[in-house]
Amino acid sequence: MPLDFLKLTLVTHRQAMPLADYLDFIRACALSGLTSVQLREKQADDNSLLQLGREILAIIRPLGIALIVNDNLELALALDADGLHLGQSDGDPLRARALLGPDKYLGQSIDNPANLHLANQLPLDYVGIGAIFKTRSKNNVSTVWGTDGLKSMTTLSRHPVIAIGGIDISNARDIMLAGAQGIAAIEAFHAAADPGLATRQLRAIVDTGASHHD
Repeated sequence: MPLDFLKLTLVTHRQAMPLADYLDFIRACALSGLTSVQLREKQADDNSLLQLGREILAIIRPLGIALIVNDNLELALALDADGLHLGQSDGDPLRARALLGPDKYLGQSIDNPANLHLANQLPLDYVGIGAIFKTRSKNNVSTVWGTDGLKSMTTLSRHPVIAIGGIDISNARDIMLAGAQGIAAIEAFHAAADPGLATRQLRAIVDTGASHHD
C-alpha cells in the first residue's frame, strides 16, 4: 500500500467558519501539496460531520488526496473514507480493521512507549506520535516529546510514524530528520496568512526530509 498519503496531513478545525469559506481554505491547501485531510471536529454532530466530509471529499478525491476520519468508524464507513485514525480510547483497532477491510488506512495515536509496544502488534498502517511540541490546539497532552523523544519512538516503531503537535515550517525539517514519515498539523495551516503558501513550504520540507529515509 503506497504511503505517500502520510507526508502532509491537514487536521480540520473549522470552528465557526462558514462552510463555503472553509471549503475554499481546504481547496487552497489541497491544490498546494496536501497528501491527506483528517476530518476531526470534536464539537460537530454526526449530520454536520457527514456533510463536511462529503464536501471535502468532492474537493480532494479528484486530486488523489486521502480523507482520514478521526475516531469515528461509522462515519468513515458512511463516507467510504480512505482511512480511520483512532485515539487510545476511541475504539478497537482489530474491530476497525475487520470492518474497514484490508484496503483502507488505519492509524492510531501513541503517547507513551507502552502504547507503541502494543501498536507494534496491531494491523496498523501508521502511528501518530505527539505532541512533539506544545500546541494551543490540544490542551490535554500527556507527553511533549521533542525531537529527541520522537527519534527514539521512530526507532522503536514497526509502523511508519506521523508526527503531530506544534509543527510548522520552523521545525518541520527537524521532525523529518528525526525519522518521521510525515507531519500532521492544525495551526500551521489554519493560522497561516497564506494557507496555500504555507502548504507548499511544508510539502517542500517534507519531500526533502523523506528523501533521507529512502
